[in-house]
Amino acid sequence: MTPEDHELFKKHFHLYECYKKHAFIRNYDKEVYNDLIHLYTTYVNEKHNFSHWCSSCRAELVNYLYGWYVNEENTTWYRKQQEEEAAQALQEVEVVFTTEAPVIENKPIKRRRKPNK
Repeated sequence: MTPEDHELFKKHFHLYECYKKHAFIRNYDKEVYNDLIHLYTTYVNEKHNFSHWCSSCRAELVNYLYGWYVNEENTTWYRKQQEEEAAQALQEVEVVFTTEAPVIENKPIKRRRKPNK
């Protein structure tokens, strides 16, 4: 990591702290967005689908980027790992439910009309 990028991480770290404390990020300037996108494409993932118009995209960008920076459990690779584990657990559950269900031989008698007197 270059010293300039490290300074950018430190400079915008307050956005991540605000997000972690309040689950909210105030709107930030386009220059800040460009800095964060530069850091994201350089260190986390070359491709991104974040829009500077979308406030939830901006929050996700900060969350993913600084999640990677502080190496918490909410980074992109961790989410992929969680999805794979969930898919594997679902397959195991499906195996349990695909076993043959017990057959009930005694069927209840249907109700009939009352006889006319």
